[in-house]
This record gives sequence, C-alpha cells and structure tokens, in this order.
Amino acid sequence: MGSILVGIDGSDRGRCALDWAVRFARVVGYDVHMLAVIDEAIANKAGVGVETITDTVTAALEKKRQAALESYPDMRIQASVSVGDIVGVLADSAAMHDLIVLGSHHGHTIGETISGAKGLRVSVSTSVPTVVVPADWDAKQQGTGIVVGVGPDEAVSARAIDFAARAAVATQQPLELISAWGVPAWLERTAESMGGGLAPVGEQRQIELDRQLGRLAFEYPALQVTGRTVEDSSPSRALIEAGREASMLVMGTNSRNALGRTLFGSVTHSVLLNLKVPTIIVPQA
Repeated sequence: MGSILVGIDGSDRGRCALDWAVRFARVVGYDVHMLAVIDEAIANKAGVGVETITDTVTAALEKKRQAALESYPDMRIQASVSVGDIVGVLADSAAMHDLIVLGSHHGHTIGETISGAKGLRVSVSTSVPTVVVPADWDAKQQGTGIVVGVGPDEAVSARAIDFAARAAVATQQPLELISAWGVPAWLERTAESMGGGLAPVGEQRQIELDRQLGRLAFEYPALQVTGRTVEDSSPSRALIEAGREASMLVMGTNSRNALGRTLFGSVTHSVLLNLKVPTIIVPQA
C-alpha cells in the first residue's frame, strides 16, 4: 500500500491538486495524506498568532477531508497541519510517501516567476516524484495517454520512463516517448558553416529512443508504447506541445543536490512555468 502527499493551501489550485490526487490514488490503490503548511514568518508579519491560524486551518482541512470522503467513501484520507518553511516542510514530508502532488503557483507574482514554481523547487529537493497540477485542471476535460520526455542523460530518462510505464499500465493508457532536441538557429548555422550538421545528433537520439522502446516492450509486454524524436530549437516547447492532449506529462531531473531548492534544469523549469497538463517530475535516485 502506497501513499500520496497533497499540499493544500486553500486555493483553487489546491482543490485541483487534491481532486487529481484522490482520483489517481483510487486507481493505483494508494492512501492520500493532505498537508497544509503555515509559514510562521508570514503569520508574524500579518500580526496573527500561529496558534490561531493553526486552529483555523485545521478546521478547514477537516472539512475538505470529509468532503473528499463523501465522494470517495472507500478511500483512506488523512490530514495534518505543519509550521515552517513551505518548500522545506513539503520536501521533507514527501520522503515518507510515494508521490507528492501540488497545485501550480506559476504566474501569480513576479517573485514566483523569478524564483521558479514551488512545485519545481520541491521536486529538486526530494527523492520522490512531484506532480504539479494546473490551477484550471478539470477531470471532465482531461486528455488521454501519458507522454514522457526522454533526455540525453540515460539514467535520468530511464527512471522517468519507468515511472511513466507503471502509471500507464495502472491507468490502462498508452505511453508515448518524446525525445526533443535542438539548438538555437544561430548555432545551427554555425555548425553548417563549419562543414558539420545536426543530422548525426538526431540519428543518435533515435538510436537511444529505439533502445528504450525495445526495453519497454520486453519489461512491459501489455503496454501500448510508441516513440518519436522531435527537432525544435526549444525542447521545452516541443514537450509542451506533445503533451497538450495527454492526461499527464512525465519528465526526469538530475538537479537534486545541496542547491536544489534554488537551481534547476531550464527545460523542466520552462515546462512548469507554461503548465498545460498535470506534469510529473521524477528525480534521479
């Protein structure tokens, strides 16, 4: 029996995150744990005691839990409130679960845009996959299929691919591997002028993709899986477009380190700041 941690902040994005998490947990047989984090520094600036806020948030969280249980009485849903740095508490708490789900925060303030979405900051600070759900996500309009981005780092891609494959099998959806690559136009012209070209790069990415497809066919014989390479000067744009009609987009990251809470890969960062579908960031082990 696994479990999913859901970050709740009382907003629509938190509601969407909880809705996605409960639906996914029900399919894969996981428990759900709702967590609200109170930032003591923000409470002090507002002139409100932490105890008062904690009591209010606890009551509101219990209402959400009861409402979720009314819709899904067969689920096991728990709730708790913690005090501390939001990203730090979420990242540390996630270690006790199999998955953490958050609502998107991008675009709400200039500070968020500069520092990066909280979901990405959490994803590079924990060892479990992080799901970031768009604030306007609607189960009734959800797409079909799972798309996973395949990058040049084989170890990072393999973990993301395996997660996506298991999710596809559990949810009975097809899986598509996308190997997006490219360079800015000015670099492409430079390569051609020097007598080279980018064709060998594309050929190598296709070879790597075919190897992954062969492995999946052997390890997951019931899985419907396809793959393709996409040349684009913006790999993040290519992944966003490829996953636009899917139920979820899966990506790997190797940015989990001492600076992980502030530094992260540009492709992953760009995708989360232009979120279209629930996106799962799978960290390197």
